[in-house]
Amino acid sequence: MLEKVIFFGTGAGMPTNERNVASMAVFLEESGNFWLFDCGEGTQQRIIAAGLKLSKLRAIFISHLHGDHIFGLPGLLATRGLQGIKSTIDIFGPDGLGSYLNNSLNYSSTHIPYSYNINEIKPEKYKTKKLLWEKDSYKVYCAALNHQIDCFGYAVNEKYVKKNILVNRLSELGIPPGPIYKEIKRKEQITLEDGKMLKTDDFLKKSVIMRKISYCTDTMFSENAVDLSKNADLLIHEATFSNDEKQEAKKSFHSTIEDALEVARKAEVKHLVLTHFSPRYQKTKNSKYNWDSIKKEVIRRYPETTFAEDLMEIKINL
Repeated sequence: MLEKVIFFGTGAGMPTNERNVASMAVFLEESGNFWLFDCGEGTQQRIIAAGLKLSKLRAIFISHLHGDHIFGLPGLLATRGLQGIKSTIDIFGPDGLGSYLNNSLNYSSTHIPYSYNINEIKPEKYKTKKLLWEKDSYKVYCAALNHQIDCFGYAVNEKYVKKNILVNRLSELGIPPGPIYKEIKRKEQITLEDGKMLKTDDFLKKSVIMRKISYCTDTMFSENAVDLSKNADLLIHEATFSNDEKQEAKKSFHSTIEDALEVARKAEVKHLVLTHFSPRYQKTKNSKYNWDSIKKEVIRRYPETTFAEDLMEIKINL
């Protein structure tokens, strides 16, 4: 089930001492398998710093082809090969992603000793939210955002069946807590030490839980972002500029913090995480921007907001 997210880069445009450029992992289960969203330069170093293994990476989703979102991709794929990883990986992104990646690998004489599937997203097909990919209990939806070039937001929906042991019913049969409880959750039937067989459904209470994460960057305010994020447990949305920089945001087709808040309010999300901050908001004494005051005011108005930092981990609560 959707467990948590970790941010590998929360800056916009270029890396700084404080923030790397865009990349984020979504963890699918306790085994540590994860999907990657965007892959700016330096992403693989951040993955190493977080203590993660590239062998656990199962899919990559690229929002658009600006360099701060893709320059780390060829190197990351090459490193997987150097580590002897053989598992296939699925890669999604806009038209042109295949050419960029294949040319980068060809010109650098880089051999990838495993297969990777490039799935290019056609903008005319995803003018509004549509299903992009279905894998196990997960459905990934995609929709065009509002940026200078083709750019897509993603939503990961999960239908999770939670199983709770009916302890009292098992106690009545003289079955105490122990390893057998795990077997009851995993199997349709079990055999006790005395040879008696039990149908596990009789000792489980099942409840269906829906979880949802949406990822929207880079974009001006977009109704498609609202649609992708409806009732999301977690919305990760770009906030390149503070509210005082509206004209700069409009000029570069990015969002202000207020734009991201409007998406979160309209979509009625449970938790908003802001990311993709301009380098101008570095925590330096010489900066004319009081970043701490900006953050405090936003959180005062919208307490369910978090300002992402590199290597920040956010769990997805039930």
